[in-house]
Amino acid sequence: MVQGMVKRYGGRNPQTAVAGADLRIELGEVVGLIGESGSGKTTLVRAALGLLPFDQGRVELLGQDLGSLSRAQLRLLRRRVQLVFQDPDSMLNPGLTMREHLLESARLHRPDVPPDDVVAKVARQVGLVQRLDALPRLLSGGEKRRVGLARVLVADPQLIVADEPTAGLDAAMKADLIDLVLAGQGPARSLLLVSHDLPLVAYACDRVLVMLKGLIVDRFTVPELGRIDHHPYTANLLRNAGMAT
Repeated sequence: MVQGMVKRYGGRNPQTAVAGADLRIELGEVVGLIGESGSGKTTLVRAALGLLPFDQGRVELLGQDLGSLSRAQLRLLRRRVQLVFQDPDSMLNPGLTMREHLLESARLHRPDVPPDDVVAKVARQVGLVQRLDALPRLLSGGEKRRVGLARVLVADPQLIVADEPTAGLDAAMKADLIDLVLAGQGPARSLLLVSHDLPLVAYACDRVLVMLKGLIVDRFTVPELGRIDHHPYTANLLRNAGMAT
C-alpha cells in the first residue's frame, strides 16, 4: 500500500517524478500500472519496494510499514518480493549456466528444499529443461527472459513486480511470457504488472491504474475498461489500441 507518495529528483530545481500517488494491491490480485515513458511508474514502484528513498508519503509492503524497518528487516522482507526486469541480461551472470543460476537462487531462497528438486520443477514450468546447461550467450532473448522469470519463481514470492517484462517481444511471445508469469498465480501471491501496453494489461490484470506526470489519473477494473468515463489520456490509449467502443 502506498499513500501520498512524493518523489523528487535534483537539487535547487527539483523535478517531481511522483506527485502524491496512492497504490494498493490486495493479496491474490493482479494489478496493472500503465503509463508512458517518464510518467513516474518505475520510480513509484522502486520507491514502494524500498529501493529508492522518497520525500513524502507512507508505504506498507506485505503489511509492514517500511519506515519502521531496519535495513536487515527490509532485506528479509524483500526476499518475499521479486522483480522481473525489462532487461533479462541484468538478472544473469554471463559465466553461469541456467542450472547454476537456478541453483544459486534455490540455495538462497529455499534452503529447506533440495535445490536440484527446485531447479527441475521450475525448469519444467518455464519450458527450458533442455537448456539447463546453456550459458546466457547461447540463449535467445526469449529464453533469457524465461531464465530471469525462473529465478523469480524459485523464490516462491508473495509479490511479483514485473516492470515492462515483455518489451521488444512480438505479440505471441508477449502472451507466452505473461501466461508463464500468471501460471503460479493464486490467493497467496499478488502481481503488479508495469507496462505501457494497454491490451497486454487488459489481458492479464484484474484492475488497472493509469499514471501520467507523476499522478494516478485513472483507476478501473478490467470489465469497466471502455464502459465508463475515462481520463482523456486513457481514452486516447483505448483509441490508439483499437479498443474504443
